[in-house]
This record gives sequence, C-alpha cells and structure tokens, in this order.
Amino acid sequence: MALLSITQYTYLMEDNKKILQSLEAGKAETQKLLDNLLENIGESLISQMELTGSMPNSAKPSSAEDGGDSPLALLGEKNRLLREISDSQENIGIIEADLSLLSKLEEDITRTEREKNDKAREIPPANTELGRFALKDPAFENFNASFERSFNDITLKIDFQQKKLEELNNTDGYFLSKIGNGVKGMMARATLSKSEGDLEKLYRSAGEQFLAGVDNPSSGKLSQEELSLAQTGEIAGLVEKAKDLRNLQISLKDEIERYRLQRRATTQALDQKGNPARRISELEMNINKTKDEVRKVHLRFGALVRKSEWKKPLASLLKNEEPLYEKITALDESLEITEKKIEYTKAAIAIENEKADIAGFQETIKEKQQTIEEAQASITEIETKIKAAQDRIDGLTEKYGKD
Repeated sequence: MALLSITQYTYLMEDNKKILQSLEAGKAETQKLLDNLLENIGESLISQMELTGSMPNSAKPSSAEDGGDSPLALLGEKNRLLREISDSQENIGIIEADLSLLSKLEEDITRTEREKNDKAREIPPANTELGRFALKDPAFENFNASFERSFNDITLKIDFQQKKLEELNNTDGYFLSKIGNGVKGMMARATLSKSEGDLEKLYRSAGEQFLAGVDNPSSGKLSQEELSLAQTGEIAGLVEKAKDLRNLQISLKDEIERYRLQRRATTQALDQKGNPARRISELEMNINKTKDEVRKVHLRFGALVRKSEWKKPLASLLKNEEPLYEKITALDESLEITEKKIEYTKAAIAIENEKADIAGFQETIKEKQQTIEEAQASITEIETKIKAAQDRIDGLTEKYGKD
C-alpha cells in the first residue's frame, strides 16, 4: 500500500474537515426547516382541533417507543404550559400594579404634603384677621376682656412710637443734630416694628381663642350673645374661613397618614415575596422557557403526521396535506443523504488520520533502522580492531614465548 507523507494526509484531513463543517451546517439548516414546518403543522393541527372540537384517534395505541405522544396528550400538555404562562403573566401584572401603586402613593404623599404646607401658611393670617376684627368690635366685650390689657399696652406703645417718629422727622437742626435724630429714628422704628409684630401675635392668639370658643361653646370664652353674633355678619365669614382652613389641614394630615399606611402595607406585601425586580425577571425567564416548551409540543404534534398510524387520522385536519407530506419527505430524504455524507466524511477523516499515523510509524522505523545499521557498522569496525590486536598478540607470543 503506497502511503503519502504526514503533511499530505494533514492537508487531506483539513479539506475533509471543511467539507464536514459545510455538511453539518447544511444539515442544521435542513433540520431547522423541517422543525419549523412540523412546528407550524403542529400548531395548525391543535388550532383545528380546538376550533372543530374533533379528536383524531389511531387504531394503534401510543407506546413508549414513540414517546407516548398522542393528540389528546399533547393538547393537554400545551394547555398546561399555557396556564403556566398565563399565571406568570398575571403575577407580573400584580407586581407591576403594586409598583405602580407605590409610585402613585409617593406622588400623592408629596402632592398632599405640599398642599398641606401651603394651606398651613394661610392659617395664621386667617386667625390674625379674625382676632383683629373681634378685638376691635365692642360687641365682643366679654371675649375681649382677657386681651384688653395687652391690647391697650401694645397700642399705646405703637401710638407713642409713631408720634415720636413724626416729631423726629419734623425736627430741624444742625448736621450733628440730624445724625442724632436719625439714630433715634432708627431705634424708634425698630421698637415700632417690634410692637406691631406683638400686636399681630396678639390678634392671631385672639383669633385662635375666638375660634376655640365657637367650637366649644361650653368653654365660656364667648357669651351666648357673642356666640350668636359670631354666626352673622362679616365675622361669621371670617370664622368660616378660619374653620375651613383648619379642617382642611386636619383632613390633609389624615389623608397623608392614609397614604403612608397604604404605602407601608404595599411595601411589606411586596417584600414578603422577595425583591420585585428579581421576581419579575425570574417570571419573564420562566415565560420564555415555557414558550420554548410550547414550541416543542407543536413540533412533537407535527411529527405525528410522519407516523403511519397518525397520518390518516390527522389528514382530515390539514389543508393541502399532500404538498406538506411531499415537503416533509423531501426534507427527510435530504437529511438522510446529508447524514450519510457526514458519516462517509468522518470515516475518510478517520482513515486519513490512521494513514498519517502509519506514515509516521514507518518514518520512525526507517530512523530506527538507520540507527541500527550505523551501530552495526560501528560494531564491525570495533571487532576488526579487536581481531587485529589479537593477531599482534599472537605474533609476539609466538616469537618471544609466553611470559
């Protein structure tokens, strides 16, 4: 058997490996086309079964050899998988709804707190306006009695400071005198400003007390006549305004607390089942995995049309079944031919690999034989030298005798 060199066999193997790679790629593409065809057929068959309500039967029962697949079993399996997908989608919807609710609650809390703070700034002016009206109205003499001394003291201070400022503003004088009057004016204005602030505080306190008296008639802050007056005229509007702002403040506070309680309950419910984002990710992965399982069921269902016992029962559910069967047969034959080519190419690669090994072994033998021949020549040369030495020994012994 004539052998090529190792290098030549290596080139042959590389060429065949490229051929094998091309064949396997072609086989994978053909298998993909066949799987898609069978999957589409399976999906169509199941749709027709669900639409018509018919259930094909085979004369031959399913066995372990064909995987036990039957239209009824596969339909049940698909429905189970679809329920899993629906359950996962529903759970995702629940989680997303809770997350959306949390986001809305955060917005509601922020909005309501802003409104509460805005309205809180309106309450002091409303109470001040109510107190000013009450303290200046003689009809509320009984109520005003508790504020009369403080009110008189503060108003006297204000009048005094205002008159003092008028005097300082109307006083002529030299430069230094004007400077001194300016300093006195600044001090008087500071004192006046403080007194006016004290009066505003008094009005606000009076307004709060007046409102408390209206809310609790038995407190005695207002007489019966004053309580009646508080329900009429301009002061009734001021009372109503102060009440509305206070009640709105309480209502907003309660609303914020309700939002916070709902937020806490929703957060706890979400946290009990784990991180929401991770749970959604896991459910989405499960949905994708289950969808792959559904496609496999379609593929297995479509594969039933290749089995003789199911071909005829399923034909009634297929439209233009003959062209479909021809396509399936053509793809099956193509796969079979390609598989034989793959096996042949693999065998050729294996043979070439073995031949390459043989060529290598033969080269090794040649190298070893050359080494043996070189060693044999060396041995012969040494033996010749030994014989020559022995001949010289024999000649000397014969001539001179043994020692």
